[in-house]
Amino acid sequence: MYVKVVFNLPIDKILTYKKPDEISDSLIGCRVIAPIKGKNNKGIVIEEVETIDGNYKVYPIKARIDLEPICSDKEFKLAKWMSNYYHSSFGEALFAALPVGTPAKKEKKAKPISAKQKPYLKLNDEQENVVKKIIESIESNNNKTFLLHGVTGSGKTEVYLQAIKKAVDMGKQAIIILPEISLTPQTIKRFAERFEGKVAVLHSKLSPNAKYRYWQMIKKDEIKIVIGARSAIFSPTPNLGIIVIDEEHETSYKSADTPRYHARQVAFYRKSQENAVLLLGSATPSIESYYYASIGKIELLTLNKRAASVNMPEVKILDLKKEKRADAFPIITQKLAEEINKKLEKKEQIILFLNRKGYAPVVSCSYCQRVLECPNCSVSLTYHKKKNVVMCHYCGYTQYLDELCDECKIGHFEQIGSGTEKVEEHLKILFPNAVIERMDQDTVGGTKNYEKIFKRFSDGEINILVGTQMIAKGLDFPNVTLVGVLLADMSLHIPDFRSAERTFNLITQVAGRSGRGEKKGIVYIQTYSPNNYSIEYAKNHDYISFYNKEIENRKFPLNYPPFARLVRLVIRGLDEEKVENDANKIADMLRMETYNNSDKIIILGASACAINKLNKYYRWNILIKTSSHSLLKNFFDKLKYNFTAQKDNYIEIDIDPVNML
Repeated sequence: MYVKVVFNLPIDKILTYKKPDEISDSLIGCRVIAPIKGKNNKGIVIEEVETIDGNYKVYPIKARIDLEPICSDKEFKLAKWMSNYYHSSFGEALFAALPVGTPAKKEKKAKPISAKQKPYLKLNDEQENVVKKIIESIESNNNKTFLLHGVTGSGKTEVYLQAIKKAVDMGKQAIIILPEISLTPQTIKRFAERFEGKVAVLHSKLSPNAKYRYWQMIKKDEIKIVIGARSAIFSPTPNLGIIVIDEEHETSYKSADTPRYHARQVAFYRKSQENAVLLLGSATPSIESYYYASIGKIELLTLNKRAASVNMPEVKILDLKKEKRADAFPIITQKLAEEINKKLEKKEQIILFLNRKGYAPVVSCSYCQRVLECPNCSVSLTYHKKKNVVMCHYCGYTQYLDELCDECKIGHFEQIGSGTEKVEEHLKILFPNAVIERMDQDTVGGTKNYEKIFKRFSDGEINILVGTQMIAKGLDFPNVTLVGVLLADMSLHIPDFRSAERTFNLITQVAGRSGRGEKKGIVYIQTYSPNNYSIEYAKNHDYISFYNKEIENRKFPLNYPPFARLVRLVIRGLDEEKVENDANKIADMLRMETYNNSDKIIILGASACAINKLNKYYRWNILIKTSSHSLLKNFFDKLKYNFTAQKDNYIEIDIDPVNML
């Protein structure tokens, strides 16, 4: 007997091995250890055959890893679709969907999370209508897709809970995808309080073996509800009834590694194959999703008011070119400082948002003006004062900061600009009696630290919480009455056609943390671009006007999504000249191959990436706009089989890219 095996390698060939005589049961769907060119690799058996074609030496597999299959024909079909759509090997796609752990020597099960059970909340009329439509779709098994557009605080999570309850009552399973699972303890708690012993939370801090045990329990229908980040979309639910993707606009749902899948796109495939309902939820839906809802491809559901009849917070814009600054710290305007003081006197809580960690984003010599840059990436190093180091936030390169410039030996290093660490330091000077806590990657690190800060803030022990994106979503604190966005246009000038959308989303999300209880909320947006439409519409909580403006900007002649599909090719390597040569050759090949479809395919580049060097690799890219990915299939096949990149050069194919840097 022989087995056919695929590997987590960029090879399309399915390799054949001899099955050991002592293994009598089927190995299909099990991982094995098998040799490739003298090295042992993990592979997955996809087929067993009694004979082979041809006369060649067949090596036996070295060992089996799984005592029972971890995947079935359903996972094989999904991986085959992913490999075709995202242009990866079948093995790479299959391994992306599977757990990395192994069976424990002593059989034991993972424990589903439990909590003291709480009753369901009474829905308002808007929520009732939305839940009714979702439940009708679950009951009729018609695999509908819904886009739930609800303002911040409108009770989208309660809608998820009650729709999922219906699915579970019918014996079905649910998958809930969240942007960052370790940063959403409130959402997880609410699910545990409704579905005791039926919920599994998959996150990066779980051990590989715990993930493996959860995988087998989900596969056997012993767990009804799976909550997790991007990769949880692959959970092997045999009775899938509903998939929920919360904050569906989030870019973290797109994988940066091969295969570069998007969880939302995988969800579309799964709901169609398994007859499930797909529910996308957001206060700021992606432009593409809202467009498809507007033309009837998916069904739009709306929640226009906050769940508890609480008013949306008042939003005021502070023009940083005109406003007087606080004397002690110029990044905070005097108006915002005064408002913080008022809220502290009333014992109310404040959230201050700056999407830049560290102490200062730029370090420069006072004499020769040299800016410290990462030796591996074409970006400046960020200063972190507590550790007295400068760090690259892309590759992690770190070095201690000397007092004198090591180049001119005369100048001292100066820190330019502000990050959250500097904001925290100056807030303690401005408000010495307040308890101030910072929440960013430096202070949080793991889930436990986040939960510790989260609990202290929830208990009212912290007056001011300053942080990066991790405080912009998923937090619901009724005593927060003031939110300050310290530099609203940071993401506005990034060379990316989605920069306005991301700015609007971020401001809207963080502003939504204010005034969620009975006390009136207020938001101050500090910006150098007060008249930019993304900031003006965020001020008015006006997604529809923002969408109408943005969709016009993306139409002809720019022809950006949703009016075209994008493909981004990134050629990277250690020698910039070789990278440039290969990039230009591929661009020329592409133009020749698509000449007859030039009205349907637009090719931009080759050109250096906005971040030209990353992790020691030089990078050039080619951007393709097309009406259909299928028009490019022949080209990608030719590229794979007929083009040989120069030594140390790699070609990345990114379908539907979200990162243009």
